[in-house]
Amino acid sequence: MMVYFIQVVAFQLLFLLSYDLFLKKETFFNWNRIYLIFSSLISFLLPFIKIESFQNVVPQEYIVLLPEIMLTPEKAVATIEPTWNWFLIIGITVSSLLFIYKIVQLVKLRFKGRFVKQENYTVVIIPKSTIAFSIFRYVFIGEDIHEEKLEDILSHELVHIREKHSLDLLYFELLRILCWFNPLVYIYQKRISEVHEYIADAVVVQGKNKSDYYEKLLAEVFQTQQFSFTNQFFKHSLIKKRIIMLTKEKSRQILKLKYLVLVPVLIMSLLYTSCEDTLLVDNVDKVEKLDKKALRTKIKSAIDAMSDFYESYTGEESKAKEEFEQRNKVEYNLILLLSKYNVDLDEIHDLYDQRYHDNFKRYMKIASKVVHEDANKNKIYAMGDVDKLPIYPGCETLGSQEEIKKCLTENIQKHVLKNFNMKIAEGSGLKGKQKISARFIIEKDGKVTVAEAKAPNADLSKETKRVMESLPTFIPAKKEGKPVRINYLLPITFQIQG
Repeated sequence: MMVYFIQVVAFQLLFLLSYDLFLKKETFFNWNRIYLIFSSLISFLLPFIKIESFQNVVPQEYIVLLPEIMLTPEKAVATIEPTWNWFLIIGITVSSLLFIYKIVQLVKLRFKGRFVKQENYTVVIIPKSTIAFSIFRYVFIGEDIHEEKLEDILSHELVHIREKHSLDLLYFELLRILCWFNPLVYIYQKRISEVHEYIADAVVVQGKNKSDYYEKLLAEVFQTQQFSFTNQFFKHSLIKKRIIMLTKEKSRQILKLKYLVLVPVLIMSLLYTSCEDTLLVDNVDKVEKLDKKALRTKIKSAIDAMSDFYESYTGEESKAKEEFEQRNKVEYNLILLLSKYNVDLDEIHDLYDQRYHDNFKRYMKIASKVVHEDANKNKIYAMGDVDKLPIYPGCETLGSQEEIKKCLTENIQKHVLKNFNMKIAEGSGLKGKQKISARFIIEKDGKVTVAEAKAPNADLSKETKRVMESLPTFIPAKKEGKPVRINYLLPITFQIQG
């Protein structure tokens, strides 16, 4: 749950930054309204969208990241999620009570005034007040507002009613309750309030003198009722921005192309969500950085080794096996070298031309195929690159791959919680919160191989390896009907008292 909300906040931040940088100052107010509502909503949906084809455009050396496990000396705890859930529920409860309080205050205000019913709306006149705001089909106006200002105020608030701006504000108010911890929701609500005022102002000043209109805005200081889900005419923090927008020339139509900024933002978000179940890790055989001169020297040495072999080659039947293995070795080493540094044969033509001529390319073509096939035997696949995921024993009856993945995760957690010996941690002399990470591979035969166990000391590392290797035999992952290997990373946190 916590990971999901972090993703939502990240997406909303990306959308808001794009809005503030490219769209906020344009006069396409209705487009901006749609953008703000759409981007805030799609942020909640994006973490659930997985596009398979996107998983194939990223490098394939992946480790599947499993949820963290929390261990304590007294008793292992599945995860730290429950604490977060209670924290979330308490916050939602407090936010809901505050919202109810606002509603009660608004209802009291409604019955405090007198009603003037019109065909499509109702004016609520509040005695001894200068407030001016609207919500749904109600326009609240203080009776102390000067009569010459009433026409503009009423026209302005009726735009809010016709455009159903209250629904937008109520939507963001709901987000404030559910996501009370997310500061971006408050920024969203502020941005949409600004856009609402710009829309209403733009309609009201059509055919009128703009100067007269914004002079009225500046004429007096008015009271405001602080209801975040109402459209307030005299909101002091907005008046300056409204006047700036009123005096601003309309944006050229071609600038609507700015909204295409949404396309790369969505693509980046979808690329992340489609691959977020995996964690890219450094390859053990990292390509070392060599300059061209050093690389040519290295390649020449490998070619010389091939030359030496062919010059000493006897072709005798008694030495056939030994010479065959030696030839494979020198050719294999050269091909690995060329592949590792992505060297084209034409780039090193002068290194082999005199000794091998045209035959060299033929040798290399055959050898590279052998090397490629050999490398694929031990290839570790990404989750998105296999047809069927590994299956934990007992999860075979589940239908969807999502259910199988969840079942595997839960059972691995239970296994670690049940079998990890916390006495080793207690006797280690360590204090406070400690971290362990176990990188393991589910092999082609379904057995688990621990590739790496990082821990604060050797004993904990050994215990982690023991627990992971005691996992039962899985039904291995499959690609094109053949079993393949998959990497997993399991983070473990444990707390030692004292």
